[in-house]
Amino acid sequence: MINRDAGPTQMNAGGKHRMHTLVIGSNETNRAGFIDRLLTGCGPRLRLYGYRSVKETADETGNAPIYLYPASGEHRQTQDNLLGWCKNQHSTVNLEAFDRNAFLIELARPDGLLVMDEIGPMESRAPRFRAAVLAAMERTTPILASVRDIEIPFLETVRSHPNARCFYLTCENGEELFPQVLAHLRAQLDGVG
Repeated sequence: MINRDAGPTQMNAGGKHRMHTLVIGSNETNRAGFIDRLLTGCGPRLRLYGYRSVKETADETGNAPIYLYPASGEHRQTQDNLLGWCKNQHSTVNLEAFDRNAFLIELARPDGLLVMDEIGPMESRAPRFRAAVLAAMERTTPILASVRDIEIPFLETVRSHPNARCFYLTCENGEELFPQVLAHLRAQLDGVG
């Protein structure tokens, strides 16, 4: 289990350095389930901003649609939030949908938690979306993000950001890692709400 801290530059309401919480893992790890557990551990009254990327059930041809939903609120499937399709571990991407939905990141305020689940190769190709992620990393709104552990320059930039604390999730360490990540996240939420 590897935790990497970079130089903190932000302060939360309690006067502690704010380090955004990044859960890093491969495709084999259940990062979305880990994020769900963390959100449950933070309590029901936490205001959520941001998004969740969800691969839905595949159709009869094996194509699974991928939608981007608000982190809280209704999950509606429209052409506006259809990110692409996945079949046999290969995806087609609708970059315009990523950029059209970057507002979900841009609207985040310090009175809640910005959830970005996930940041991966598809997201890295959309200019406005990339800019929104990097701008959010500079702000004081606490972040909980799932980031793919693959070598892509944009993802490396996010993982090495000075305001990021990275927790590396594997298929074996989830139970051991969870209380550490939850404690860190709760400390970052001190004074939020």
